[in-house]
Amino acid sequence: MKTMILEKLTSKKGQVSMEISILVAAAVAVASIASFFYVKSVRSSADSSGDAATDTINRISESANSYARAIPTGP
Repeated sequence: MKTMILEKLTSKKGQVSMEISILVAAAVAVASIASFFYVKSVRSSADSSGDAATDTINRISESANSYARAIPTGP
């Protein structure tokens, strides 16, 4: 019984395909985790850049309105 278990553990049948499948599974897991964090990063950077753009537009608008009010309109 003990020798049969030892023979099965040291058998070379199917070893290459098992190693390749483990390697592929690890690659898929790493790629999916990396893509999750990439998408999360892109989403947060898009939100912050949109907020920064809105803030810049508001500041330019306030500045333009301030200069426009300072222009004399009558003689």
